[in-house]
Amino acid sequence: MKIIDFLINQVFVEASVFLGLIALMGLVLQRRKFHDVVEGTIKTIIGIIILNAGIGVFLEALIPLTSTLNETFGVQAIMPDCFGPFGVVMTKIAQQVSLTFVLAFIAHILLVRILPWKGFKNVFLTGHIMLFQSAWFVMAIRYGLKLEGTGLILTSALFTGLLWTILPAMARPFTRELTGDEYTLGHLNTLGVIIPAWIGSKIKKSKKCDELELPGFLSIFSDYTVLLAFLMPIIYIVMGLAIGQQTIETLSGGKNWIIWLILSGFSFAAGIAIVLFGVRMFLASMLPAFKGISQKILPGAIPALDDPVFYPFAPVAAMLGFISDFAVSVLITFILILVKAPTIIIPGPIFFFFDGAIAGVFGDRKGGWKGAVIGGAIMGIIVQLGSILLVQYQPELAGSGLMFSGPDMVLLAPLFRLFKVLGTALGL
Repeated sequence: MKIIDFLINQVFVEASVFLGLIALMGLVLQRRKFHDVVEGTIKTIIGIIILNAGIGVFLEALIPLTSTLNETFGVQAIMPDCFGPFGVVMTKIAQQVSLTFVLAFIAHILLVRILPWKGFKNVFLTGHIMLFQSAWFVMAIRYGLKLEGTGLILTSALFTGLLWTILPAMARPFTRELTGDEYTLGHLNTLGVIIPAWIGSKIKKSKKCDELELPGFLSIFSDYTVLLAFLMPIIYIVMGLAIGQQTIETLSGGKNWIIWLILSGFSFAAGIAIVLFGVRMFLASMLPAFKGISQKILPGAIPALDDPVFYPFAPVAAMLGFISDFAVSVLITFILILVKAPTIIIPGPIFFFFDGAIAGVFGDRKGGWKGAVIGGAIMGIIVQLGSILLVQYQPELAGSGLMFSGPDMVLLAPLFRLFKVLGTALGL
């Protein structure tokens, strides 16, 4: 029992070690060479450690400002994100999330294997999104059904595995036109494909974005680090103006308040760059183990991949969707402040790049540049307003200034409410 307790509470609770062990098992099962097994395992562990280090960098740049904003306006200012909330959650329920992640993937593979319909033959391979979704469901079920221990892990794994099976199947009819059915979407923004494509098909046709001539300087935003380094200082300055110069100068320790806000924005961007580097290292080592196994046991399945694999089909549309999402999100934040809403949702730049851009690609495909602009705007509305509904289901993140969000999470908000109703009905 001491050994079991050690493994669960000292080894499995450490996400880097636990996921490194999973990568080790996957590589061994594929009969990889010894040096490949060692390399893959080490890079998985180091990737997670780098990811967590990046999270620490941008949390340090974010939390003081959001906390001050809360105090200044007497409101709860929260930024929707994925990487930051995951880091916070893993300091509290890492064991449950890690076990849910592994069991959910097993359940997902079994469902893909046994379900007879071709549309469900998709293997979800966006590893970091899978981790985020695992953490998200653990929180929702823990909050709604008050489950702990084995019951929490098994229930969370079942729902998460179902989610990984259903969402790519929903996206596949829409992605097939672009990819020739070689791969589909595996993310938290399936609505970012379906809704823009549907809206685009209903509006008056216009030229596709790639047929338009746009200023050359927009091309710099194809680099995500440059994009964040441009946007985050602007967002920080806006928050600083809302808080006031005197308060920011106190917060900055006497430094010039504008310079401090700009540097804080750069720090946030640097933290995300570190996170993405860690994610790339982690995925490059972890996913081949899962992918190799799935190829052997899941004939006919196609991969469900991350948003950026779709951007080359319409890069200008992706940028238009991003800009539209950004503009609408900022506008909604100002409106929430003006009406003194009890919860203020600060625009999350990650969603501009992923949700807005993917909406631009599929809106453009059906409705041209108008579809791209409208699609990005719709995603901004869904995330900004829908996030208000999701805050209550994430008590582990209370006080962090961060929350999980995304179009698909908003779609499933009624399911969270059902968990809460069931928990109450069962006397939990």
